[in-house]
Amino acid sequence: MTKFNVLQKKRRAQIAEHKRRVHGDPNTAKLKNKPQPLSITGKRKRKLFKKWRREQKEALQKGVITMEDIKMAVAEGTQDNAAKVTTKIHIKKSSRLKVRQLKRAERKNRKQSRGQAVKATVDAMVE
Repeated sequence: MTKFNVLQKKRRAQIAEHKRRVHGDPNTAKLKNKPQPLSITGKRKRKLFKKWRREQKEALQKGVITMEDIKMAVAEGTQDNAAKVTTKIHIKKSSRLKVRQLKRAERKNRKQSRGQAVKATVDAMVE
């Protein structure tokens, strides 16, 4: 088993070296730190809200803060959020929603084209 561990260690070192050569900085040979994505998944968002609510509840029970403080903080948060630049959150849509949107667009196009056809016939009759 020890021989396997030694081989595995060498293999990992080779893989790390290859990554540094391909993706790393040419001068320092260190891997670049990639920035975290700005979008937050719905699951992560719910998890953060749960954690925040739990902390608020515990603080209320301990008497550290009052309900008025929480309401004021929420109100201040909404004002701060309005001033900030909004970042677009990319959320995956199911294929069903996309199909529905396409159908709605087709219906709108049909209604518009019918309306134009009726106007054209009325104009022809008037002339």
